[in-house]
Amino acid sequence: MTNASAASAGTRPRDSLGCSLDQLDDDRTIEGRDMVFYRKRSLAGPPGRVTTPGNGRGYLIGLSLAGGHSRRVFGEHHSAIQEFSQNSIYVRNFADDYKADLKGSFDFTLLEIGYGALQRIADAADLTGVRELRSISGSPDPVLGGMLGALFASVDGHTDRSALFVDQLSVAIGVHMVRQYGNGRGDSLAGGRRLSQRCQAKIRELVQARLDGELTVEELASTCNLSQAAFLRAFRETMGSTPYRWLLQQRIEKAKDLLQFSSTSLSEIATTCGFSDQSHFTRAFVQAVGTTPRLWRRSRQS
Repeated sequence: MTNASAASAGTRPRDSLGCSLDQLDDDRTIEGRDMVFYRKRSLAGPPGRVTTPGNGRGYLIGLSLAGGHSRRVFGEHHSAIQEFSQNSIYVRNFADDYKADLKGSFDFTLLEIGYGALQRIADAADLTGVRELRSISGSPDPVLGGMLGALFASVDGHTDRSALFVDQLSVAIGVHMVRQYGNGRGDSLAGGRRLSQRCQAKIRELVQARLDGELTVEELASTCNLSQAAFLRAFRETMGSTPYRWLLQQRIEKAKDLLQFSSTSLSEIATTCGFSDQSHFTRAFVQAVGTTPRLWRRSRQS
């Protein structure tokens, strides 16, 4: 049945999580490493009951970006009211049938993790004892809220997400999830490790060769023969920044060189330095330098 025929028959079209599509004011999806992220917002809240039959998709983690939402969740023999304040989180297993009546408006970011992906995340974080997530509801998690908020954040109505930005956040979110909500403590590497001079040189060489393209945390970590989680910790310890922020700075420095010592057009510089277009380049340059590329070039060539 098509969406149109479903609507005419009195059945509202719904997404894969059971939300009524025609009641969503914001409905976005981001494919991350081993995870799928969603942003679901409704000013009125979908009418009726949200139902998701048990399946093998893994786990769903939801985080409320605003307070005031509540829902009645139905179990096999009872029901319970769940109240959500800002940064309240729930974790549920898709294997269990889910039925809930949602009340009022809501604004949630959600992430879906498969069972196999959970094991890969735990292994990469050196938490090999974690194979399941605990089902919880209502616990505050401002750390996860900050990371998910950054993933869906926009600047002046624009969202600039490189693959490396999404990738490093996916790794950080995954590590946070298995540490906070995993079924075992596992073994974790001690902090304080730094990248060797040789490793730093190899990273710089790789980045300079791929400045106009996309990089992943996996590629950078393999250059140093480290797990992704260990690499991110060591990179921040050594460079004082995340890989995405460091890569962005390298692109800005390359752009400055071209602006000052060549007549290359702004659109060509944007492409050469790995920005999606001239508008993206200008926004990033202003944020980093405090002025537009055109004005910066004039100040250096006058």
